[in-house]
Amino acid sequence: MIDDKIIDELREYLKDNYIPSNDSLVNAINSVSSLIGIGITGGAVSQSFSKVRTLRYISEDASDYIKEHRKPEGFSHVLDRKRKEKGLEPAELYKKANVDRRQYSRYMGPEGRHPSKNTVISFALALKLDRKDFDEFMQTAGYALSNSSSRDVCVMYCLEKGIYDINEVNALLFAIGTEPLTRDTA
Repeated sequence: MIDDKIIDELREYLKDNYIPSNDSLVNAINSVSSLIGIGITGGAVSQSFSKVRTLRYISEDASDYIKEHRKPEGFSHVLDRKRKEKGLEPAELYKKANVDRRQYSRYMGPEGRHPSKNTVISFALALKLDRKDFDEFMQTAGYALSNSSSRDVCVMYCLEKGIYDINEVNALLFAIGTEPLTRDTA
């Protein structure tokens, strides 16, 4: 059971750190459109022919960037390495993360299924990673924590307070009216 004092501290932490994102979709669209030379004005899309960069050129730039910055290790490799570093057996890890054995096998198997953000967070908590390692681990799966998500801010709070038990984290998420990271697998 989560102590009321911890829930109150979490609510204060949320007040101080949660930044609601009103126009995140519009900002994302504007960022992408500026890259390809499309201006969005008055709700209509107009092309500026003097600034148009072809999609092929952008695609080549993106491919070069990916080749330069891509890490050779995939999520399953990093998860397995971290598990071994922490001295955990596979069953210990997926049970601590509240992840089903079959689901774990799909991530680790030859198909290399891509995990959801919640699953990656659950594994990172089960591994008891510090914030720096937590962020790096999240990035291997293409995710990051954001101050514009109350769930993410709650996870940040748990990391700062050393709360790694998935059931406690889920209870705190429930206390602030957010869906849990994982469903009960029993």
